[in-house]
Order: sequence, then C-alpha cells, then structure tokens
Amino acid sequence: MMKSTVNCPNDHGKMSLKKVEKQKTFRGIKIKYQAETYICDECGISVGTIEQAAAIQNTIADAYRETKGLLTGNEIKRKRKELGWTQKELSRKAGVGVVSIKRWENGIIQTKSMDKALKSAFDGRQVGNPYTGNRAAISIPRIKLVMIALEEEVGCKFLVDGDKLLFDVKYLWYVDMLAFKEIGQSVTGATYAALPFGPQLNNYNELISLIRAADETKAETLTEEEKRIIIKVAAAFPRKKMAYDAAHREQVWKKRNTGALIPYTDASELTEI
Repeated sequence: MMKSTVNCPNDHGKMSLKKVEKQKTFRGIKIKYQAETYICDECGISVGTIEQAAAIQNTIADAYRETKGLLTGNEIKRKRKELGWTQKELSRKAGVGVVSIKRWENGIIQTKSMDKALKSAFDGRQVGNPYTGNRAAISIPRIKLVMIALEEEVGCKFLVDGDKLLFDVKYLWYVDMLAFKEIGQSVTGATYAALPFGPQLNNYNELISLIRAADETKAETLTEEEKRIIIKVAAAFPRKKMAYDAAHREQVWKKRNTGALIPYTDASELTEI
C-alpha cells in the first residue's frame, strides 16, 4: 500500500506527492514516462517508495511496449476481461503457459512472437501448436543438448547405450513442459505421448538412435531462461527414479488414453514441480 506521508531525510518535514516527467534509455530506446514520487518543497530532494519503484518499472516496460507496437500489460488484462476470460483461458487460446500471462500482465515484456500469439487469440484465430510447445518442429540435436546438460546437473549418465530412456525422458518432459509454462515455448519441440510407463517421446523407438547419433553442437544454443529451467528440474529430481515416479503421479498423464498425445497446454496442471 502507498504510504500516506513521507518525511524529508533532510529534516524539512512532510514531502509532497507529485508527478514528474522523466526520460530513460531502455533497451536502446529513449523512453519518456511520468513517475509519481515524493518531493521536498524546500530542498527539492525526491524520494520514492518500494511501491512507486515497482510502478515505475511497469510504466517503463509499457512505454517500451507501446513504442515497439506490443500489447501493454494493461491492454492484455483489459482485452482478456472484456472477453470474459480467465488468465488460464487466455493461456490456452494463445497456446502459452498461464505463468507467462501473469508475468506479461504484471510488467514482464513479451517477445514479438508471443505478442502475435496474444493478438491472434484476441482476434479469435487458432494459435501455435499445442503438441510441439509452440515450436515449428522437434529438434533432435537440442534433445541431446538438454540431456547432456541434465547429465551434468543430476550427476549421473544419460543416453546410456541400450537404454530405452524411460527415466531420461521424464526429465526431458518436465523441462519442456515447465519451459512452456514459464516462457511460452518448449525447449526441444518434442511431442509426448501417454504410455503405460509414463510420458514418453512420441515414436520414441525411432528417435532414440537419432538422439544418440545427433551432433549437439548443431543445436540452437540454450538461453539463460532455458538453462535455469534445466537446473530447476534437476534440483527437483536429484535421482532418476524420483523423476520417473513423479511423472507417474501427474494427472496430465493419468487422464490420457494410452497412446494419446499430451498437449503442452496441460503444463499448468503439473503438480510435482
């Protein structure tokens, strides 16, 4: 809650709450914005509260979004409410994670591709691919790259010769699903099916040899956000059986018929991570 009074640190008594015009270079663009702050009428010093600082960050983000032609946080929220949608409903229609909707409405700036997904959803058009996590296609080299990163974080061998990857893929599934939930896009573009032994790569028998033979140096470099998600999944399941057992407790797997594809839009329903 905004403080009703703030005293001057130079002992000049109560400060006045005023709106001032400011300018800032943000992501290479000069942004003009209006900020609310407390100013001492005697010495001119300005003091901002924590709440005001947060509001300023949102104002700067929205000013940048307007400059780049992106929906602002308030516009996303207003359009969603005008259509009578919850954040979860918008996430499904836009083909993104519900966490992304919450972040975008509260100041985090969406990418151009995610902004396009939002606008398409508001216009009533089908968005994205719910089975590849908003990626055009599966990337086999990226799957191997993620497996190698998980191997380092978990501290045990992945992609063991002769292994059907029943345990390894549970980690991969959690990484992809969590990435979709938090950043609106899967890491690998893999499609997953509900099989008796848990979530598994669709057509995994054909993919396993391709994954082992893939050249991970040809894969798109992992972003810092993707690396963070890999670390988070590895920390949640320090032993392979933990990831395997957790996946078997997920309702998003249990509710699917054997062989049915698991859409990434179910990522918001994960309970084990």
